[in-house]
Amino acid sequence: MNRSVLAACLGWMFSAVDIILLILFQQDVADALGVSVQVIKMATGVGLLGSALGGIVFAQFGDRYGRVRTLGWCVILYSLATAGMALSPNAAVLIAMRFLSGVGTGGEWSVGFALVAEVSPRAGRGTLGGLVAGFFNLGTFLAIILFQAPLGWRGAFAVMALPALGVLWLRRNVPESPVWVALQEARRRGDVDPALEARMRRAPVRLLFRGRMLGLTLRTTLLFTVMNFAFYAFSTTFIDYLQSQGGLGLDKKHQAPYQLVLNLVSLVTTFAAGALSDRISRRLLYALLCVGGVAGAALFYLVTHDAGASVPSGLMAILALTTMSYGINGIIGTITAELFPTHLRSTGPGFCQNVGKGIGGLAGPIVAGTLVLSHGFPFVLALPGALMLGLALLIWTLPRVDGRAVAPVEDDGYLTRATTT
Repeated sequence: MNRSVLAACLGWMFSAVDIILLILFQQDVADALGVSVQVIKMATGVGLLGSALGGIVFAQFGDRYGRVRTLGWCVILYSLATAGMALSPNAAVLIAMRFLSGVGTGGEWSVGFALVAEVSPRAGRGTLGGLVAGFFNLGTFLAIILFQAPLGWRGAFAVMALPALGVLWLRRNVPESPVWVALQEARRRGDVDPALEARMRRAPVRLLFRGRMLGLTLRTTLLFTVMNFAFYAFSTTFIDYLQSQGGLGLDKKHQAPYQLVLNLVSLVTTFAAGALSDRISRRLLYALLCVGGVAGAALFYLVTHDAGASVPSGLMAILALTTMSYGINGIIGTITAELFPTHLRSTGPGFCQNVGKGIGGLAGPIVAGTLVLSHGFPFVLALPGALMLGLALLIWTLPRVDGRAVAPVEDDGYLTRATTT
């Protein structure tokens, strides 16, 4: 179990470096390539659109060919594509490389959480899910270090070729999910109900739109769309607020404390939320964290709307409060892994999370960047708070499946039991 969890953690960590580096270096990259920051924000969105494709394609590979093998393919793709961004002569090549790296990170998310859900004990599944999600924040710390180091943006992206070498360790030392292996053995023996076996022979993504899976897929995808719109609208706008002359206009040295506080609070909250979700309802905890985000966004607006170009009093503390809502990332991976049956445990979360990321993540930076021009930074930085209120309500449309037993061969009967308890 330990090696499997470590593999998922490292995959999640380096995918964060891949995503966050471009956000941090957006002004440097724009200046070097002779384009506006808005073009680089579009590149961020295009990468998230690529993750939608990766979530659909690679997540199905995870259910068909195994969690560990597919995880290795994803790491190789996003590592080499991100390193390829270092060689970009213009924005078009950068955007193309960003799309390919997004395809790799899209597949990695769902495959990693499927693997963790199937090797972890029921009582500790939330804790391990929070641990994996927290490695995204550790990856963000690594991205901040690369941003602050004297490597420049090309050197920082080039470093991302190194994780591809870790796939050799992955393939030699990490065992395949025993639940997935048991499912394949049951199918070979003919121990699977013929009707269920017939469904499994179809493309996995098609099964997400049949019977009870249809409503579950649509609701979960909507949840992820709103989550990613809020996250990427806030994160890209906040970095722009720190860097641009229309905001605070801080240099790298003076940006660093805000970047570190944002990430440290998110890291601690993500770990804590995962552990706490083993003790109380995951849906309730998710909703409470969202409500905290609403309060933080309201305070954010109050302290920034009249501050102009000066650093508002209490900004750091309010940023910390707002960022606590990111603890929802320590819960949602475990929730979605438990929502879908074993033969769809990679495909279901992968489709929902990455289509949501592709739509919300693409629209968030573009809409936020446009609204900054007409409404200013304070309004745009507070906007995700209203979306958090919607998330607090949306989470209750999903059935409660906390800590359910995960069997190799599953139909959708557990959903009936979940909705009646």
